[in-house]
Amino acid sequence: MRQIKIALITALFTLMALVALAFATAVADAELAPNRKNTLGVSEVYQGRYSYLIALPKDGQVLEGKYTNIRFWPLGEPELYDVSVLFCGDVTEKFNGKLGVLAVAYETRAHAMYKQVSCHELLGVSEVSAK
Repeated sequence: MRQIKIALITALFTLMALVALAFATAVADAELAPNRKNTLGVSEVYQGRYSYLIALPKDGQVLEGKYTNIRFWPLGEPELYDVSVLFCGDVTEKFNGKLGVLAVAYETRAHAMYKQVSCHELLGVSEVSAK
């Protein structure tokens, strides 16, 4: 008799667990947001068209008269760390007369290649004041 009671109680708890699981599944019926559709059928990363750099220019050179490579020391980074950016065209006139830390804006997308390095269109250069 005792074994029958234990079997009935076990069956009752199992039934209650199944009912609770079914209820939770019904309530939690959710869908993920659909992916954005495009013609390629792949996911795309959307980002801004421009890149910005606040840095101190360390070195620069004009390559073949068509490209300008400038080494920058980004604000807040250790002095041994630098960033080189290759700009399309001779952009030295935009840096003339500018001193100290500069804010440089350029297009992220590459416009041309120079020895397998992409060059970028320079949008503007501004001095960053210490105030």
